[in-house]
Amino acid sequence: MKIVQIPTLLELLMLGARDQPISLTTKELALRLGKSQQAISKHLIELESDGLLERIGSRSGMRIQLTDKGIGSLSSFHLMMKNAMEGVPRSVELRGNVFSGLGEGAYYVSMKGYTQQFRKKIGFDPYPGTLNVKLSSVADRKVRSELGRFGGIFIEGFEDQQRTFGWVKMQKCVVNNKVEGAVFSGLERTHYDDSVLEVLAPINIRERLGLSDGSEVKVEIFFTRLHKEGQNT
Repeated sequence: MKIVQIPTLLELLMLGARDQPISLTTKELALRLGKSQQAISKHLIELESDGLLERIGSRSGMRIQLTDKGIGSLSSFHLMMKNAMEGVPRSVELRGNVFSGLGEGAYYVSMKGYTQQFRKKIGFDPYPGTLNVKLSSVADRKVRSELGRFGGIFIEGFEDQQRTFGWVKMQKCVVNNKVEGAVFSGLERTHYDDSVLEVLAPINIRERLGLSDGSEVKVEIFFTRLHKEGQNT
């Protein structure tokens, strides 16, 4: 998203174009934004080309709706501005659906090089496995992609006799307001993209909350500044 696109997207958001198409002429939008009708027409074509909005023709005129990409871009901008104006937010909530992962989480989180640091830095020995959450919306995935920028608890990488294991950054969290744990907010190596959230806890989260594949969950993530060995939290 370009800076010059933000006023138009914000105006459309305030007019209700997030949840449904709205009827709007280029003349009306031009008056609202203080631009010429010709400039707005060109601008809307650019926004549509960039996948940020959709224009739908009808007998009554043009109807406009923000796309998931457009909403996600505004959510990312909002988080960035909140951080700039107020400092790091206390927490953020992400929602998604549980799914079965590749089974590698149990192997990695059980390794001594990680478990010793988990115990010391996040305060618990994790259950051998992660709760994998597929995020529901583009907006949540945008926020997930930004988590690594908001500090975190740094878990050092290490080597054993066979291979090297990468560093990770973590943030503490609560799942469904009931189970405390920690999410991976940044990883040196991962099989997943920004649509997936991996959660550690001292217990089996699935069993404790009665979850199965497809169950919807809410994960509240609490921000802390980056903490490495030798630093105070």
